[in-house]
Amino acid sequence: MKKILTILVVAGLIAGCSSTHYLNKGMNDKAIEKSVKKLKKKPSKVKEINVLKQAYSFANQKDNDQIEFLRKTGQPDIWDDIFIHYKNLKYRQDKVKVLSGNILSAIDYKYINYDDELINAKKKAAEYFYAHAMTLLKKKDKYSAREAYSDLKKVKNYYSDFKDVDTQMNLALFLGTTNVLFKIQNQTGIPFHPNFEDELLKISLTDMNGKWLNFDTKQNSGLDYEYNIYLNIKYINVSPEQVNTNSWFETKDIQDGWQFVYDGRGNVMKDSLGNDIKVLKYKTISCKVSETVLHKQSIISGYIDFYNNNSKQLVKTEPITAETFFNNVFTQAFGDFDALKPETLQKLKNSQAIPFPNDIDMIFQANAIMKDIAKNIIYNNKYIFN
Repeated sequence: MKKILTILVVAGLIAGCSSTHYLNKGMNDKAIEKSVKKLKKKPSKVKEINVLKQAYSFANQKDNDQIEFLRKTGQPDIWDDIFIHYKNLKYRQDKVKVLSGNILSAIDYKYINYDDELINAKKKAAEYFYAHAMTLLKKKDKYSAREAYSDLKKVKNYYSDFKDVDTQMNLALFLGTTNVLFKIQNQTGIPFHPNFEDELLKISLTDMNGKWLNFDTKQNSGLDYEYNIYLNIKYINVSPEQVNTNSWFETKDIQDGWQFVYDGRGNVMKDSLGNDIKVLKYKTISCKVSETVLHKQSIISGYIDFYNNNSKQLVKTEPITAETFFNNVFTQAFGDFDALKPETLQKLKNSQAIPFPNDIDMIFQANAIMKDIAKNIIYNNKYIFN
């Protein structure tokens, strides 16, 4: 609630700022906007007319001064800025011209047609950015190509069909993109299972692609790969099937009828009322519990190398290990189940053994885990490819 009140107070303060406030702050266009809005409702407000006259004059003077300065520099890259200043002049003029003739006379409003200047600046800006982009593309390095793409995008904003801008943008995108090839290297000393490498190469890297970054798991002959990522498999192993059994007995004393109490002479003892004395009789029951644990695991390990093909240098190495486990615990009991503890009875719900998976299945389960781990490592090292 406090946050909402704060937002409302700030919004109220902003809305409450007068045109004079903006004028004094040098925010001329904001002052013009405020004054025009008020003068549409009350055209006779002299104070607002005076503010509008000053703000309009100051704002126009600032843009015209900047245009004059830029022209005097004689630099070829001035036209984008000149175009913006002429847009400001035209927009400001159109905003004010909706007011009454009396107000326009009072602020010395004179309509100026800026269309020719805008068209000229727009054309020259587009020509400059296009020419500059062509110069950059000739360098054939990715950073120049990215800068060229930015220039061509500005050209496209001016003229969607300027010369061959689309073709050149595609070229800039092609030259500016860092291509990375993901490869598998078997360093185990034994051949892979026929489908092992194919499964690893199904690693999904395309969702990490960006405007300037492309990952491939199959080599494209039309691309130059600046980097290779090598997933080096050093070790693949499946453990023997392990079966461990632990047995124990659980016992409990339960009531088993009653019996008389005898005195030392073998006579049944009596209580104070003359009744025979009887006591409860107990017996011990037992049950054998057998708990079996089946265990098997597979492991694939190695390392990931990030290699720069241009510099012929290893940039970084990261270790990688993927493991998968098969664990099955089942419990059986033989004897009187009434002797068992509640937790043991709960264990008996898992009383069937699950067959061990075969070695190939275990390896491919670890393979799937390795793909995810490898992808995370590559993602965390994307900065290498900037």
